Amino acid sequence: MAEHLLSTVREDIGRADTKAAILLSGALAFLAVVFSGERSPLPTEGPGLVVLLVAGVLWTAGVVMLVSVVLPRTRVGADRTLLRELTTGPSGAALRARLAGSGSGSADWLLEQAGVHGLVLAAKYRWLRLGVFALALGALLALLSELW
Repeated sequence: MAEHLLSTVREDIGRADTKAAILLSGALAFLAVVFSGERSPLPTEGPGLVVLLVAGVLWTAGVVMLVSVVLPRTRVGADRTLLRELTTGPSGAALRARLAGSGSGSADWLLEQAGVHGLVLAAKYRWLRLGVFALALGALLALLSELW
């Protein structure tokens, strides 16, 4: 059961990465379409310009948040996993010593890993929600800036 729980969390992390990558490519493609053709002049003064600038800041924040979802998590729970040891290029003896503790209670170790991966999953979905909210609000404000 612990193995199934860990594999489920890992699959969900993959789905969150896929969602963020698709949204990120769509957000960047949208910008390419908006700035690549003939279009009406942007507002140069007044409330329309302010709203458009706020929309641009929100859009940029949303893109940065989506990028943060796709980037690997190396701080969340790194002290409870082998991630920190693996990134420093440890020797085989050091890895065997670290893995010895997991061999005695593999279910406990798997549950610990599931917990750490659950923290990563929660962080990814938090940034995904915030990124989508920022993109949607930025797009709405950009549309509203045309009214002024």
